[in-house]
Amino acid sequence: MTAVSSRALVLALMLTSTSALAGEQWVQARAILNSCGYFNNAQVEVTLSYRNLDLPWGTSVYLIYGWGGSSAPGTSFDWQPQATTVEAPATAPWYWGTKVTSIFRARSSTQYSNINYVWKVVLPDGSEFYEKGNSSTYGYYAADFSAVPVPCVNDGQFIGTPQSLPITTVVKN
Repeated sequence: MTAVSSRALVLALMLTSTSALAGEQWVQARAILNSCGYFNNAQVEVTLSYRNLDLPWGTSVYLIYGWGGSSAPGTSFDWQPQATTVEAPATAPWYWGTKVTSIFRARSSTQYSNINYVWKVVLPDGSEFYEKGNSSTYGYYAADFSAVPVPCVNDGQFIGTPQSLPITTVVKN
């Protein structure tokens, strides 16, 4: 292998590994039961983070999200009560993130078990694209928080360390 071809190989490997880091994300959650006595309601706090090293400086990122779950055994839904858009401010260079909360379980009501979301990316020139993990028309990400422990608290304050959530992509045409 010549010096030129070995440098080209190193450069190709570097570019491949750098582009593999583009569009990374992670989701963490913690939950609480708002009463240690008779069942009241349970809340979840979800922290969503997005990183894309390929985006130019001045890019804005927004989180479009809704809740998914079931209202009765054998029935499921997504994007309840409706899609909500919030800004995900930059938390570091090429990193954006935000935190959302919701009551996910209450007596005689719908129960949420996951957050469904899409990242809306607005470039400095005004063009935009949606990061959703697949090329389907109405696809999105889903992060399941059903396995997160739900300790009871009397002051409504979230406690404990947020847990990483599994993320799947949902294909919808």
